[in-house]
Amino acid sequence: MKRKGLFFAILSLSLTTATVSACDSTSPTQGNTSTPKSGVLASQSASTTVTNSLSEEENKPSHYIASGGEPVQQPFAVNPRFGHIKLLMKNNSSHEVNVSLTHLDTSKVYFARTIAAGESLDWININEGFTQGMRTGDYLLQWSGGGYSVDGEVWGSAGSDPDDNPN
Repeated sequence: MKRKGLFFAILSLSLTTATVSACDSTSPTQGNTSTPKSGVLASQSASTTVTNSLSEEENKPSHYIASGGEPVQQPFAVNPRFGHIKLLMKNNSSHEVNVSLTHLDTSKVYFARTIAAGESLDWININEGFTQGMRTGDYLLQWSGGGYSVDGEVWGSAGSDPDDNPN
């Protein structure tokens, strides 16, 4: 049950992040125009000021929409005791996108991947070699369309146990 909850929490985080981070090429930041469900997320913006945490509730992943000019940025936080994270990122555009995850406090890049048009990337920390979990603190999920607009979604969740993230 925890695994399903974590997956949906991650999914919800991803979609909310993308929606909140929507921006166009003439405006570097744009406020949140969506309403978070069940208090999963606080107000959000495209800046790197972190006000959001990945959902820690079962069956309620955070969900973001990544849309607009590039880069599209979504800051979020990983809270103490919830260092096992899962992100499901979906590229809805007709062009490939580059997605990266960076820990803002240390500048450590956890991944930088390309997602083909219409494809998804399922990233789970334990499957990527981070078996002890992720550092707590602030992170930045960044999307780039290589000159094209970004159109994507991300769902995210955090758990206290590696088993919270289904394989």
